[in-house]
Amino acid sequence: MKPTLYLIDGTALLYRSYYAFIAKPLVNSKGQHTSAIFGVINSFLRLLELKEAEYIMISFDRKAPTFRHELSADYKATRPPMPEDLVTQVEPVKEFFQLIGLEDISLDGYEADDVLATLAEKYKQDYQVVMVTADKDYSQLVDKDVSIWDPAKDLSYDEAGIREKYGVRADQFIDYLALTGDASDNIPGVRGIGPKSAVELLNSFESVEDIYNNLEEVPPKFRKRLEGQKETALLSYQLATIVRNVPIETDPPKSFEVQDLKKAMAFLDHYELFTLKRRILARTAAAVELEETIQADIFADEAAPEEEPEAPVFNAKMATRTDLEGILEEMQNYEEVALDTETDSVDPMQANLVGISLAYRENEAWYLPLAHQFHDNLPLEETLTGLKTALEGKLIIGHNLKYDLIVLKRHGWTLDNRIFDTMLAAYVLDAGSASFSLDKCAQKELNHEMIAIKEIIGSGKSAITFDQADIQKAAVYAAEDAWATLKLAPIYRRRLQFSSLDKLYDEMELPLIRTLARMEMNGVCLDSAMLKELSKTINTRLSELTERIYDYAGYQFNINSTQQLAKVLFEEKGLPAKKKTKSGFSTDSSVLEELAIDHEIAKDLLEYRMLNKLDSTYVATLPTLVNEQTNKIHSNFNQTVASTGRLSSSNPNLQNIPVRTELGREIRKAFIPSAPNRVILAADYSQIELRLLALFSRDDTLLKAFAQNLDIHRQTAAIIYNIAVEDVSADQRREAKTINFGILYGMGQVKLSRELSITRNEAKEMIDNYFERFPTIQSYITSSVESARQQHFCSTLFGRKLYLPNITSSNQRLKSEAERVAVNMPIQGSAADLIKIAMLEIDRQIKDDPRIKMILQVHDELVFDVEEDLVEEASALIRKAMEGALPAQYREIIKLKTDIGIGKNWFEAH
Repeated sequence: MKPTLYLIDGTALLYRSYYAFIAKPLVNSKGQHTSAIFGVINSFLRLLELKEAEYIMISFDRKAPTFRHELSADYKATRPPMPEDLVTQVEPVKEFFQLIGLEDISLDGYEADDVLATLAEKYKQDYQVVMVTADKDYSQLVDKDVSIWDPAKDLSYDEAGIREKYGVRADQFIDYLALTGDASDNIPGVRGIGPKSAVELLNSFESVEDIYNNLEEVPPKFRKRLEGQKETALLSYQLATIVRNVPIETDPPKSFEVQDLKKAMAFLDHYELFTLKRRILARTAAAVELEETIQADIFADEAAPEEEPEAPVFNAKMATRTDLEGILEEMQNYEEVALDTETDSVDPMQANLVGISLAYRENEAWYLPLAHQFHDNLPLEETLTGLKTALEGKLIIGHNLKYDLIVLKRHGWTLDNRIFDTMLAAYVLDAGSASFSLDKCAQKELNHEMIAIKEIIGSGKSAITFDQADIQKAAVYAAEDAWATLKLAPIYRRRLQFSSLDKLYDEMELPLIRTLARMEMNGVCLDSAMLKELSKTINTRLSELTERIYDYAGYQFNINSTQQLAKVLFEEKGLPAKKKTKSGFSTDSSVLEELAIDHEIAKDLLEYRMLNKLDSTYVATLPTLVNEQTNKIHSNFNQTVASTGRLSSSNPNLQNIPVRTELGREIRKAFIPSAPNRVILAADYSQIELRLLALFSRDDTLLKAFAQNLDIHRQTAAIIYNIAVEDVSADQRREAKTINFGILYGMGQVKLSRELSITRNEAKEMIDNYFERFPTIQSYITSSVESARQQHFCSTLFGRKLYLPNITSSNQRLKSEAERVAVNMPIQGSAADLIKIAMLEIDRQIKDDPRIKMILQVHDELVFDVEEDLVEEASALIRKAMEGALPAQYREIIKLKTDIGIGKNWFEAH
């Protein structure tokens, strides 16, 4: 049996290791980034541990251009330069392998895969060769003597494995890439041929050459795409081909043994990768000689691993009148101050200021009590005046600063300093995290457990307000908030820079805090009397539906109880149960919608639920949310909730008011201007996501339709049904619209069949037909998924990132969801970025003009309260800002369109 030779692609491992830690990079106490160093060495140790590897060689890419750049100037042109914090880790990784006796085998003009392919070709007669990499390009090298091992997943691929994974033989993999292209390397491929099409072609023909030699035998649906693209296909073939004859001389493989263990240990000590030391020693015979001298150090190192620093401590102080003057004077010596307000309400428009905490020295924080019930307080007006003067020109750091800005503004202090928001920074860095609360951030980044608010004010019905809390406990709690915020700021600031997210943060998200604060304070007026009448009408209808449902059941029961309802429908009435949950048969909307086709009771239940929810969520609730002081509703607009970058709203949530139903329209009528001489102006991006799909995919049909201002859904219907535009029926247009938007959200045949009330086979045929007619959109989807798989994140036009840890998951459900997000997020996130850019520009121009106020942002729409005689001027300003939000280089490809409406309420304007 032949021995096994393991060939490691060091560059591929560097990138994969770097991006595996991208959401939380490893940084040692010296400020050195170590994610890639740790990841590569960890993968190498897995090779030793899992495979008992004896013969090993390694290669890294060189900086010099390769022969492929001579073939095509576009080769890898779209790939961003290596991140600066990864560049600093390349040489240390090479140094480590040199210390343990593995030299980098590389040559200018060739990539690591060319060198390794040459070594595989050279030695596979005498060794069973295993390529250590997750790079799919190596699939073309696989044969009976060569296989691939992915160290991160511990997955191996032989000839059968490649066939199963990609649907083609390993010796056809170059042809596969020549047809599909490779977005990560900017290999063009044949436009309109995606993976499924490539597999179908290569299962009928041997190669790209064979396809073009027999083009008349190729099915018409593929032939049209292939015609005129032969040169591109052949160039793609050359670019995708790994060279197997690099002119490089090497010594035969030698049995691996660590060469300089002491220096290797010193290397790991220097980079503080203590957890790796014992694993290396366990694989090394020389470890016995070093055991006595270094074992104590190892166990000392393990007691304080780099991932979990010892929880820091700080000194919390409560200020008296005597202290205040010294604090204000001392702050003059510091450029950055963390500030946090304590109040008696979570609603900033209702909250009374109870105290302020400040931190400017590393392990110290002050609490300034201003309105506690059972304690001597500092004079509010005098304290705020002193703070405003002392903090002039300082950078103010906060966690959820929008809240503080509104509270302080209402108490007479307009905080117009430079700001840094740690909650917002944490969100921009990793928008997919479950929480950005200060508690979670401190625990994650500082290994510090914050005092819970319930320990200070209690919880539930027995909770008190902060001004009633024990002053000593309250002071420590408040000071801790400012201290933790000050500690977090440099961590996040550095990480934003290293992740190239500082521009998005500084130029878009951070200034938006003030824009949203102004918009929330503007508020919107509500016709409460109209809603109360509407609620009466709804409740009358609910009573009718309740009686009908009771009559159907034969007795009264709790309609809102899913278990009681399931008993009535499925056990007593024998209706067909569609799916089960842990507690019994499901009665969710999808089940009821299916039952409603044949059973009137299901229609009644759907209407009951819809009316009940709208009444309890909006119609009956909105009047109770009117601020007694302003007589307006002040919704909270959240920047850190939606992972795509979209804004959300709460108290009330305005995003979920139905747009297309009669009742939703009635609710919108209740949102009215603030005075008789004013109107509501609504500005809505027209089909923004489909326009962005056209931009991302560069689909000629979509681009042309938008350029000519055509009905995009009617055009789509004409194309997929192969009929004239004038012959498109209303149903066909509706189906095309469903597919157009469904494609954006990863709608499969199951959901499409349900949406259109057709069979799954019909839905599948419809989707296949769509992609056949819009091949560039399928190519966009394929390249988006592949790019996300390579980088472990997807991004918007403006650089916003969303990390996708499940994009390579072995769990198919999680992987499919990540792939859906990889396609949708760049489009939805770019739409979110565009409206934020528009809001900033509009706010810049109107913030000091009381005649026009921005009052709401919902989905792709901005709503304004405008003086009637300013409508024309305001419309022009708003349209220019919204349509000009797209950078000039993209406006040359597609233009945005803004629909503007005017009315005496939101419904009329919408």
